[in-house]
Amino acid sequence: VGADRELGELMTAGYYRFPTIHADTVVFVSEDDLWSVPRTGGVARRLTSNLGDVSYPMLSPDGTQLAFVGKEEGAAEVYVMPAEGGSARRLTYQSANCRVVGWTADGAILYTSNYGQPVWAEMHLFAVAADAANGEVRQLDYGAARSVAFGPQGGVVIGRNTGDPARWKRYRGGTAG
Repeated sequence: VGADRELGELMTAGYYRFPTIHADTVVFVSEDDLWSVPRTGGVARRLTSNLGDVSYPMLSPDGTQLAFVGKEEGAAEVYVMPAEGGSARRLTYQSANCRVVGWTADGAILYTSNYGQPVWAEMHLFAVAADAANGEVRQLDYGAARSVAFGPQGGVVIGRNTGDPARWKRYRGGTAG
């Protein structure tokens, strides 16, 4: 019994980050790679084995594609791959800090980046088509923002100061700006 308990604890030990979910699939980052597991639990399956770190995965609205930030060639860039696994394709060539934050209804990947900004901490929203062959991206017209959500009737909510270190305001929990 003692050996079984130790093995069980070992199997659940880990540092799991950046989860994303669609229907019955959960994708997360552990050991600098992407892993997939059923929502109900079970054995996780490694999706990537890159040389560089990966982070900020986001499953597409239909669950067939997975966008993420990879550092395969040094700088953080946006990549896309089939959600069930396979080869990843690099979509951006900006050599800037970035984070995937979602998908549009028409299949474009939304990300925030400090590309072209004079201050490294100032992030703006960009979109790139998941099937883009030439790395063409477009900057969205919302100004500085770190997150975005679109409502069903066309409303937009953006997060501007979500990375704000709020120690000076006696802030006592959570990560909201």
